[in-house]
Amino acid sequence: MAEHGMEFTRRDFVKGATVITGGILVFGAEACGNNNPATSTVPPTTTVPLQKLPELKFQFSNTGTNPNIAAFLQGQLKQNLNIDLTLEPMESAAFQNLVNAKNHTWSFYGWGADYPDPENFLQTIYGTNQGNNKSGYSNATVDANIASAMKELDNTKRLALWDSVHKQVVDDCPAIYVFNRERFNLVAPTLKPTLKPTGQDGQIMGDRLLRNVSMPNGKLRLNLGGDCNTLDTNIASWASSLSILFNIYDGLLGFDQNLNLVNVVAAEIPSIANGGISADGKTYTFKLKSNVTWSDGKPVTASDFEYSIKRMLAKDTAAEYASMYFAIVGGEAYNAGTGSASGVGVTALNATTLEIKIVAAQPTFPQVMALWPVYPVRKDIIDAKGPTAAFQPPNLVSNGPFMLTEWVPLDHMTLKANPNYWGTKPSLTEITYKQITDIQASLAAYKNGELDMTGVPAGTEKATIADPTYGSQIVRGADLTTYAFQFNITKSPLTNKTLRQALATAIDRDAYINNIRGGVGHATTSWIPPGMPGYDATIGAAYKFDAAKAKQLLTQAGYTP
Repeated sequence: MAEHGMEFTRRDFVKGATVITGGILVFGAEACGNNNPATSTVPPTTTVPLQKLPELKFQFSNTGTNPNIAAFLQGQLKQNLNIDLTLEPMESAAFQNLVNAKNHTWSFYGWGADYPDPENFLQTIYGTNQGNNKSGYSNATVDANIASAMKELDNTKRLALWDSVHKQVVDDCPAIYVFNRERFNLVAPTLKPTLKPTGQDGQIMGDRLLRNVSMPNGKLRLNLGGDCNTLDTNIASWASSLSILFNIYDGLLGFDQNLNLVNVVAAEIPSIANGGISADGKTYTFKLKSNVTWSDGKPVTASDFEYSIKRMLAKDTAAEYASMYFAIVGGEAYNAGTGSASGVGVTALNATTLEIKIVAAQPTFPQVMALWPVYPVRKDIIDAKGPTAAFQPPNLVSNGPFMLTEWVPLDHMTLKANPNYWGTKPSLTEITYKQITDIQASLAAYKNGELDMTGVPAGTEKATIADPTYGSQIVRGADLTTYAFQFNITKSPLTNKTLRQALATAIDRDAYINNIRGGVGHATTSWIPPGMPGYDATIGAAYKFDAAKAKQLLTQAGYTP
């Protein structure tokens, strides 16, 4: 899932002093980083006359700690490469739309695990023309290895293929990989005992499992930190949207607190043993529970899933996650506009039986079927209200434990318990998601008893830990999320690989963790986070902070420091 970098939960001063430039805090690295970087091993630079670097622009969601993060990057480039970076703050939903349209130049971007496999971090992000490929990255060798890895049934060989993809991507440098997030929140004592983070939540820690949370008055108040751009399950991709969707919808399958696959709407997880997977691994049969209903009381049927999957794969839907379902027979052709809906291998055999045929056995297909793009949706409501209004109150009909009853853009969203919920009823009766974009205001609301959970301003984590009142209210947790300064490598001068490598080597990630993150999180030079299969701490080591090497790479790229 894409993270727009909003630091609600989360995705050094020059010579020890803060420098103010044009009203923006500019953070450098000398006081806290490596002041004497190792001798560079960069090859001799070219004799071609050097050019002045064209203007670089950095777009970001102007929420939470993002302004500080952008200022940190600006200060690093000025100090270590004498490069002036233009900052372009934007409203959260507008920023998401800009990146979705690939009209950005350079942005703060994160990716949280949809399912715990390297496939999820590499295929959809770095495969050529894949839906979540925002950088424009394309490498034929990488594409070939991705294709091989996705159908390799031997797990050792499969992980080796993903490792080769990961190494090549990092060397091509479509982004500056900065840190792996660690969740750090203040949680009200009344909420803390029942909050169970999963390690792969959306915007808000624990939001996958809020159905299990309890509060004395039955009401929970959270801060989403900004508006979400859509609640259309087939096209949603940003964490802010998922925090809502995880609570108002149920899919065929899901994940428990330990990231194990569990059946939800499906009566059981398909397997060869129970007849849910054919012997050749190419036909899946999902049996649905017979008591599943929509929030308006109508039954959820296999046809609702068939319609949703085909709608998600349709070219006109432009779903960013569609490429993750190209294993489905006819799915890629239908998405390209060269095939038809009838040619897609998804069929409702009856009201409670869904059959899906895939091109070749794919070991991660059950995990992919646990994700929100294939949650059921209502054709009758979309046809009657249109694809936008159908996913807004009062038209939105869902099948999860909560239903969205109110959405006031840039203010709040209200979820209430679904009276027709077919599963175990949630303990909560109401969840309010406020959209406070200023982290200081969010913290003040928490301290005033207006929120039940909040992040803290970046850089105050250590002071919060030591606070006699709030130190005991901290909840920290692992998170399978990596943040990066992502380039759009289709836009000059960022088409220059060596320039990108120079920029990556100019960033002191340890200073970022110590000063921007208050010591919370882990510096990284690669994409796959710790705790995921395929994690390798040595990947990207060539791009650790080294100011001298960064300057040589910049010169090698043809630009003057």
